[in-house]
This record gives sequence, structure tokens and C-alpha cells, in this order.
Amino acid sequence: MHPPPFVFYLLDNYSSRFSTYPYMLSNQSEFVRFAQTFKLIFALVCILLITDDDFGGTLSAQSTPYCLQGRFSQEPYFAASEIIGITDVVYGQAPRWPSATIDTLRMDIYMPDPSLDPLTKRPFLLLIHGGAFLGGNRQELKTLCEGLASRGFVTATMSYRLGWDCDPGNPLLLCLICGPQASKLRVAAYRAVQDSRAALRYAAYHAESLGIDTSAFFLGGVSAGSLTAIQSAFLDQPAADTFCPNCSGMLGPLDQGVNDLEAAYTLRGLINHCGASVRANLPDSSAVLPVIHFHDDADCVVPPGAGRVLSCLDCQVFFPSWGSQSLHTQWGNNGTCSELNLRPLSLNHCSFPTSTVIARSSCFIKRILCGECQSGFNQDIWAVNDCDELGFPVSTTPSKTGTDTRIYPVPSHGLFYVEIPAVAAYGPVQVTVFDWGGKPVRTLTTMANQRMPVDLGDEGPGVYYLHVSHASGHGIHKVIISP
Repeated sequence: MHPPPFVFYLLDNYSSRFSTYPYMLSNQSEFVRFAQTFKLIFALVCILLITDDDFGGTLSAQSTPYCLQGRFSQEPYFAASEIIGITDVVYGQAPRWPSATIDTLRMDIYMPDPSLDPLTKRPFLLLIHGGAFLGGNRQELKTLCEGLASRGFVTATMSYRLGWDCDPGNPLLLCLICGPQASKLRVAAYRAVQDSRAALRYAAYHAESLGIDTSAFFLGGVSAGSLTAIQSAFLDQPAADTFCPNCSGMLGPLDQGVNDLEAAYTLRGLINHCGASVRANLPDSSAVLPVIHFHDDADCVVPPGAGRVLSCLDCQVFFPSWGSQSLHTQWGNNGTCSELNLRPLSLNHCSFPTSTVIARSSCFIKRILCGECQSGFNQDIWAVNDCDELGFPVSTTPSKTGTDTRIYPVPSHGLFYVEIPAVAAYGPVQVTVFDWGGKPVRTLTTMANQRMPVDLGDEGPGVYYLHVSHASGHGIHKVIISP
């Protein structure tokens, strides 16, 4: 709620009244103690009155530093010129089975310019290209990565080992016919999972330098890349050995062989653009992640229901798969958040527009970050849901002059920024930070129209209040520091 004007008037005038009328109390020391107690109690009451919301529902539902209005939404938060790319990053090396050729595996990383981004840690999305494990390249997903980075994420697109043990000069003839090489598709899929998990470990290992949060990893891709992402999230070694009995002996375990980095990360959700699972049954419910799906309803390359990959070729050697429709149904039966975007009467493969995938995926992930993930179904390839207003505002209550003080991000892990536009103030701006008990913990000075960093990381998590004052007015604002 916004404070009525009389609150500021009372806080300005009556909290000091007793200091100007000591004759009201017979004993001077008694007066001093009384005045100090009164001022503290009165200040706390006024602070509670001007709090935007109570400490109940909103905070518990949105207890994440990434649940911010405007950011991670359907529209860009950063301009294209504010996105930087780090290309040709080597994340590992491995033999291109069955040959002795060593592939150097690389990724391209895109992020908001750290010098402009108030967040020091951002959610991370790894996206994997398609191509039937035979072709394709990571540059195909550059537009997708840049689009999601402009929403505020750090994104990456990776290369992985390709081929089914085929003649590189004529791969389609020897691989896609239903012949002796067809069974090698399982090996290629296993190998891609090895590579994607190595890429995830690399990102987690370098999280500090990349400015990413290892507790907020997301994974996705297109076609074979989506199939790889789903298996990377859900396959354990026993399940992988069932899927490809000889793979661990030939290629090594899923989490070894590409790099020797060790780093923990937490997957929070998946983007599945026309991919599938190689397992008919879900893992334990505790391991199931929210997924957003995009699929054409008559796709025969990766069927949206139960079928076989590359079923257009009618080859029974290719492995069974369960596409987006099957997964959406299973997720719904399990009570796990899932959004299915299905293009009706479409024989195409992966035909959803990139702009739709970016906008809907960003909002889906934002709802995960805000603790408000919702299942849904959509058949309009251009429909974009609005999540811009979801989350905590980046500016809090107006000052008594009616102009906003911009404070962001709220909540934060300790570091946040204060801005007052030049049209709202002139001259120096003083910011005093109080803890919940009313004790001042910071007093800082800046100028209007400048971004002032405030770091409360050493004060610990909790609720703090900022008294912002300048020649044009003042206001009191709440900030939340998360663990």
C-alpha cells in the first residue's frame, strides 16, 4: 500500500516535538529517555505503515532474486547492443568414436554486459542444436541465445560429437537407410549426453567468472538437441546402460571422458522444441522438472506421441521415443508443471517461430523462478503470454513528491542499486539504510540521475528500509536481502 501524506508529515514533525518542549516532563534525563523511545517506536510504526505489502504471501511465493518485474519476460530487457558474446570457448575434448580423431568441443556464450547488469548472478540456459546427430552446428541457435540473453539470462549454445560410424563423405546414404549402421544412432545419442553434461559442468565450474547462478540452470534444444537435453536431465547410468548396453564400455560413463571438471549445479527446468524421451516411464516424481514443449502434431521426424525417431523412414531399428504430447500427459498425471505448445495439422518439424519460442520460454522460466509455474496448452504459433508484471517491482513506493526512486533488484543477495531521475531531484541525494530494529547500518550520498550501489551482503539476509532524501523530497522504501 502507498502511505498517506500525513504519515510523512507526522514522521517529519512530531518525532522531534519532544526535543523542543522539554518542560513537558519534569526531569530532563527522563525526558531524554522518553523522547528516544518515542522516536524509535514511532519510526517503526511509520515504516510498517508505508510497507508496500505485508510479509506474508508475496514474499513466500516470490522468494527469489530473479522474480523481477520487466526482466525475464516476453519482451527484451536489454537492447541488442547490450548483449556480449564469448565465442569458441573450449569445454572439452573427446574421441569421435569409433575413430581415433579427437574432437575439440566448443560453446558460444551470450549474456547482458556485466558493466550494465545490476545482477551479479544470472540464471543460465544451455541450448543444443539439432541435426539427427549427423549434422547441424551451434551457430544455428545464435538468434535463440541472443534473444533469451536480451531477457536477462546467460545463455550458451554448444557443439557436440556428430556421426553414426558412417562414411563422412556420404552420411545420409549409409546412416538413414535401415541398414547395419542404423543401430549406431543409440551410440550417437549417448555420446551427445556425455558432451552436454560436460558443458554443464564447465559452466558450473566457471560460474563466478561468467556471472551465473549454479542453483538456476536450465537446459533445452531443438530436435536431436532437445532429445539430448531431456536425456541429460533424466538418464542415470543404469538407465543409460539399458538404452545403449555397450556404450559405457566403448565411451565411458555418462559423466566422464570429455573434461575432468567437477562442479555441482541444479537444473530447474527444460525447453523441449520437438524432442522426446527414450523412456516410457517418468523417473521418481522428485526428479521431474517443469518442461515447456513446442511440437508439430504430425511430425514424423520426432513424433509428438509414442513412436520411433525418424519414423518417416519406417525403420524399426531406430529407438522408440515419447514426444511432447506423451510427456505433457505424463507430467500432468504426475502433477508436475508442463506447458504444451502444439501446432495443429502440421507435418513440419520444429516449425514454431523463434520469436514465439523465446517469449513463451522466457515467461515459463520466469514463473518457475517466481514459484508460480502453471501448466497449459496452446495451439496458436504466434500467441505470447504476458509475464512482464510478474514479480517484485524494481522501484518501490513513491516519495512524497510523487516521483519514483528506482531500487533494483528487489530482493537481492546483498548488492542492489538506487537511482533517482534528474527530473525528480537535484543536488545531493542521501540514502540511510536501517535494519528491522531501526538501527542505521549505512549512510551514503550520491547525485540525482546516477546509479548508486548499496552492498548489504555483510549485514545478512532480512528486511531493510531505505530513507532517501534530497532537496525535492524524501521517501522510505523496503528492500529484501535473500540468503
